[in-house]
Amino acid sequence: MIQASEHLSQRRLDSCDVLLGLADGVATSPAAARASRLSLSFLSQSLASSPEGCIDGLITGRYVRAAQQKLSAALARSRKTYGASSTIVAAHLVGNRLSVVNVGDSRAYLRSATGEIRQLSRDHTELERLREEGLLEDGKEYASMYSSLSDCLVADPEAEDFQIHRTVAELNFGELLVLCSDGVHEVLGDSKWREVIGEAEAAMELVLRAKDEIFQLGAPDNFSIIVAELAPAGQ
Repeated sequence: MIQASEHLSQRRLDSCDVLLGLADGVATSPAAARASRLSLSFLSQSLASSPEGCIDGLITGRYVRAAQQKLSAALARSRKTYGASSTIVAAHLVGNRLSVVNVGDSRAYLRSATGEIRQLSRDHTELERLREEGLLEDGKEYASMYSSLSDCLVADPEAEDFQIHRTVAELNFGELLVLCSDGVHEVLGDSKWREVIGEAEAAMELVLRAKDEIFQLGAPDNFSIIVAELAPAGQ
């Protein structure tokens, strides 16, 4: 697990069972950075200690709930850290089978070999709820409060009714899996971000292009990006 002001790396993983994830501390909450770090750590620990809770060998929402419970146990007892909050998105890859879980507005995308881009996560916001229910009015501008989080991980033992989204898919050769925080898709905008994902030929190229585009816009929010692809044996 890495938490740094700036970090860029490229790694090859030979394991056929990999958990990738990122968490984004909610800035208006106390101890936001600590909440994000612990959320990822507790998610990984829960999966490693109780793999029998998986469905077909893949991560489920129960591990996210376990991470929230551990987060509450660690931070909710202190007035300084009570209510510490974070979004989270994680992808569990076993072979080429993939399970994505998320809470909040950190996202996961899958780019197919033909360039089709599919969002695997769900934003937990009022705006997204209105969109899904067909209640958004064309041409109407909605106040920023509609984009506020409706669900996230909170260090509060009574905050256990949050929504978790789970999607199962496959990651095949020639495809890219992309995870990002809202400091990417909110700053670039959905259309521009999808353009960046679609034009990159490889994982690191996508990361560097996104970083450049965000810095050109002043990088008003911190941001994290993970891009993964399957490589044939020996490459």
